[in-house]
Amino acid sequence: MCILTKEEQRKIARENLNKMSYFDRSFKSQMIVSDIINSKLINNHSHILLYKAMITEVNIDWLLEFAMTYGKQCYLPRVNGDNIELVKYPCRLQKGAFGILEPVGEAVETNIDLCIVPVLAVDKDNNRLGKGKGYYDRFFAKFPNCKKVAVAFREQQFDSIATEKHDVKMNEIFVR
Repeated sequence: MCILTKEEQRKIARENLNKMSYFDRSFKSQMIVSDIINSKLINNHSHILLYKAMITEVNIDWLLEFAMTYGKQCYLPRVNGDNIELVKYPCRLQKGAFGILEPVGEAVETNIDLCIVPVLAVDKDNNRLGKGKGYYDRFFAKFPNCKKVAVAFREQQFDSIATEKHDVKMNEIFVR
């Protein structure tokens, strides 16, 4: 059982991320992408939701390019009100909600079978702590059968994450 609240865990995770050097984040991001590629995870899926990382998040740009090279249909998320909508990649990007690079273009409806998501924190039981707005939890409710994969730095890993009934557990987590 977790004794810290979600907000306390978010604060600690943000502090840990802010202490990391650019070099550490870049190196560990490359290792995480390499781990995902070596796992053959991408090979088994055709419609993949990825993301454009903020400076403190795991940068998966190489994974996006890898997936595209192998003919996968890739999508990026865009915030629209309280929900995430999808835009097919490649597309133009511009700063959107929260200063995050978001895709520009027409939103599409598709069946996502793999979702790679950023986190603020994770635990060893595949729980994910996001930024607190619930965008991905609502998104997962629309795609209950998609494989949900979180990527994180060791600095974001807790023994236990505070969870609530609506929180969606990840199928797999890649941590470095």
